[in-house]
Amino acid sequence: MAKLVFGMNQSLDGYVDHMEFAPCQTLFRHLIQEAQGQAGSI
Repeated sequence: MAKLVFGMNQSLDGYVDHMEFAPCQTLFRHLIQEAQGQAGSI
């Protein structure tokens, strides 16, 4: 059975803006590697 993981990017004060998210190359590479190991995505 696959493990379900939920993730969200937010600032330290709790602000979340999915329209303005622009990670640096290092963070983006990490996110891509994490996504490649997933069995699925919703």
